[in-house]
Amino acid sequence: MIIIATEPLTAMSYNLMRVFEEVSKTQQPELIHPSDKKYSEALEIRQQQAQKRDRFVNPLFFQARISRISSYTIRAVQNAIITGMSLQCFMSSLVARLVSRPQLIGEH
Repeated sequence: MIIIATEPLTAMSYNLMRVFEEVSKTQQPELIHPSDKKYSEALEIRQQQAQKRDRFVNPLFFQARISRISSYTIRAVQNAIITGMSLQCFMSSLVARLVSRPQLIGEH
């Protein structure tokens, strides 16, 4: 009987998916994942609401954040493994999913 520790495998899988997602972002730096766009838009709404009450949103929220792996990336990895898709095709499909970066308050 072979006993496999699941924690190292889980960590390795997670890190591999993070690498895929981050590499896809670096191929098109002017684009971002849809979840990042949604976060930026929600942050802009929070900023507007805070300004109406003469308050402000903590500036640290506007810094780069550690985002979760998108469900799209997880499904894409699963499908690539099942279908035997090449790494180049897989990365192209991740890059194709990126969207335009929204303009934030104060950006020119």
